[in-house]
Amino acid sequence: MTLREKKTGKIREITINGAVHQALQRWLGTKETWDDEAPLFESQRGGRALTVSALNHLVKNWCQTAGLKGNYGSHTLRKTFGYIHRTVHQTDMATLMTLYNHASEKQTLAYLGVEKEELREAYLKEI
Repeated sequence: MTLREKKTGKIREITINGAVHQALQRWLGTKETWDDEAPLFESQRGGRALTVSALNHLVKNWCQTAGLKGNYGSHTLRKTFGYIHRTVHQTDMATLMTLYNHASEKQTLAYLGVEKEELREAYLKEI
């Protein structure tokens, strides 16, 4: 799938996994008709794309309803995606940088926030 990012104007190629593909197929199956120019997720007003601030509000409400403590929002999902890739799947920084469409690895490192304990553990490893 190809799209243009609104924030940066960059063209971006998106790869979706099987679970996302199935979910999108189910979602599109709920639509009576589909216009390729229509937004995938519409606002409550209808016809217009769901905004970042509206999505942020939804995520905050979902987290509050789930009883999660903390200040969560839509951007939390983006950061969590990278955190899980880095810590669970050991995805390298260059790949994460590309996934986030960042200009540098330094930007990605700052974005993900390496914990002091991680740095300490890295220094303690004997090579």
